[in-house]
Amino acid sequence: MNRKGLKRAMIMTVVIIMLGSLLTGCGSQKISESSVSYAGPILDHMLAGIKDKNYAQFSQDFGSAMKNGLPQGKFDALVSMLNSKVGNYESKTFSGATTKEKDNKTFTIVVYKAKYSKEPKGVLITLTLGDSGGKKVVEGLYFSSPNLQK
Repeated sequence: MNRKGLKRAMIMTVVIIMLGSLLTGCGSQKISESSVSYAGPILDHMLAGIKDKNYAQFSQDFGSAMKNGLPQGKFDALVSMLNSKVGNYESKTFSGATTKEKDNKTFTIVVYKAKYSKEPKGVLITLTLGDSGGKKVVEGLYFSSPNLQK
């Protein structure tokens, strides 16, 4: 595996581990889009940060685990991978949301289907949010699409 492929695999592994650890909690409850209206603007900041290659904007709503798990170098690799495999972000629509309990904490998992210029089937973006000091923070992020699986 070349260095670029190794970086991609490493990024996806970190994101999958973070998301997976949150999804193994007990109990879940589906919730409406209006109940998670805060998630759209958070994801918009992240997607604008990717477009502008601006890590500060991308990570402005990260919790401490995400800041540690996805530093600047991994962000750069993520941007490169997304640009080459799925192209430019165009739009998103809400697909669903649920809450999960883990270690006496409640996490909100919000899924969007996004349109990208090189991915005709769309990209599923899963955003896991928690609370930190009364603020919603990103605890997990996962991109999934046929082109990203290649």
